[in-house]
Amino acid sequence: MMDYVQEAFIANVLIYSAFSLPFFFIFWIIFKKQLAFLKIQKPIKSSIYHIKHDLGFSILSFLIFSVTDGFILIFENEGYTMLYGDVYEYGWLWLFCSVPLVLFIDDSFFYWTHRFMHSPVWYKYFHSVHHKSTDPNPFTSYAFNPTEALIQNVVYCVIPFIIPLHFSVVTFWLLFSMLNNVTAHLGYEVYPKWWTKIPILKIKTTATHHNMHHELFNGNYALYFTFWDKLMGTEFVGWEKKTYSYF
Repeated sequence: MMDYVQEAFIANVLIYSAFSLPFFFIFWIIFKKQLAFLKIQKPIKSSIYHIKHDLGFSILSFLIFSVTDGFILIFENEGYTMLYGDVYEYGWLWLFCSVPLVLFIDDSFFYWTHRFMHSPVWYKYFHSVHHKSTDPNPFTSYAFNPTEALIQNVVYCVIPFIIPLHFSVVTFWLLFSMLNNVTAHLGYEVYPKWWTKIPILKIKTTATHHNMHHELFNGNYALYFTFWDKLMGTEFVGWEKKTYSYF
């Protein structure tokens, strides 16, 4: 078990570093002045304190994730999960359909648990750590209370046991989720200015969409897509107009 946890922790940290560090150094250090026009909140409110705080809690979150990953690896080796490696076991149609399905489930789970953790009764126990940074940076992505880390990892622990998923779909899901979290918390808008003008693309959240959640707190709870916020009336009005970029 400890070997699995160690392997999962190293893999999680390496992948996270591969995503977060380049974004951090490019936008927050090296080209900070040149890319200032893309900064969502002006002036910058994040300090070295926030960066250290977020980085430390992100590492703690990955440790918690790695423990649950270790159990999944054990169950997978014993044949108890529905993960598979042969595409023809379920066919190509299912492989492609399983991608939007798993993203929809993940997005829905996140939206409702996120709203739950914003309730005044539970906020300090589950979500207060994540909102230390009202002006998020790439390391805010996984800066969770340990209790929130456990909750947010539930969907990754349950889905492999109830839905057949090809290993490539799981890999894509995990990488897409991590990239989405890093860009959502980047503090700079990386989506092009025409993004919100195209209906099929408009359902995907931008960096501004989630940044407004950190700044204004009660609204824009979405992870990947905007439809739950729209359906439940929790989306900040006019967020599309604030999604600006010169790209």
